[in-house]
Amino acid sequence: MLPEVKNILRTNVLPSHDEIFNLADAASTVLETESSVYRPESESGKPGSLLDFQKSPLPLIVVPDIHARPHFMENILNYRLPEDFVSGGERVFDALSKGLARIVCVGDALHTEVDTRDRWIAAEIEFASNIYTGPAISNEMKDGFAVLGALMKLKTLFPEYVHFLKGNHENILNRTGDGDYGFVKFADEGRMVREFITEYYGEDVLYLISCVENVLPLIAVTGNCVISHAEPRFAFRKDQLINARTEAGVVEGLTWTDNDSAQEGSVMEIIEELCALPSGSARDKALEDYVYLGGHRPVKENYRLRQKGKYIQIHNPKKQNIALVRTYRKFNPDTDIVSVEN
Repeated sequence: MLPEVKNILRTNVLPSHDEIFNLADAASTVLETESSVYRPESESGKPGSLLDFQKSPLPLIVVPDIHARPHFMENILNYRLPEDFVSGGERVFDALSKGLARIVCVGDALHTEVDTRDRWIAAEIEFASNIYTGPAISNEMKDGFAVLGALMKLKTLFPEYVHFLKGNHENILNRTGDGDYGFVKFADEGRMVREFITEYYGEDVLYLISCVENVLPLIAVTGNCVISHAEPRFAFRKDQLINARTEAGVVEGLTWTDNDSAQEGSVMEIIEELCALPSGSARDKALEDYVYLGGHRPVKENYRLRQKGKYIQIHNPKKQNIALVRTYRKFNPDTDIVSVEN
């Protein structure tokens, strides 16, 4: 199974229509039928936007924003986990295949952002000449689809152990509404990716990828950790998080929050809302051991603390870091954020 995933990540050509269609179709089917044991149903009867692993604790690997970095993805899967994290020092892929660990990615599969500014500008020049599948955007999409394809394949292989949260870049239609906004950074990336897919693959592939995005969860909770793409803008209730897709402000509030724009205390209030805490004097100790991890806004080193140290940003786009959250002790960002880069 690992060679199949590696082939997706290592390819130097764009996937065929059928390849990307079948990967998206399979992934959307898995996501639409996820177990309510760990993904409570929304009011519509579909899997909700909250992942709750408190009743089935496993060592947790948290992956920050990927942004079309296939080498990062491959290095994660090859990374040999510490003995005190998973017995036997298994590689990440093997630990997932054996159900020994769980992985949660905080989102943002597409749109490269490091050392590719010139490529985006070249693609924009192509688009200005009505060339929607030129070499610059094609090379960008090779990287993007390598990552997206591998993630969808992993989800179908290990649905209970591989999870990908929606980030602000999970907006393949480049729409504005329901918490989404069209994306522009170096160029008009969101529009360009949408038009490339429409021109190269067709509306059916664009639609299927949007189906995958529309059933992605938005937030996860474990026995000592909460994870979402961005810092929570407000202190959302549990029912709002489960029904995030139909609750005004929740999608945006978990995917687009800028630094210094969140309600003070939102992190602690969500921890208290979601986590199964003991009563009495043990409650304060349990709260002390909880942290909230996220990406979205870049950091210069391995992490940045916000909200009195309870919220930990872990996305450094120039590094290949992951966070290892053990079940038996509090997460320590100084020792538990590790590099997978060779």
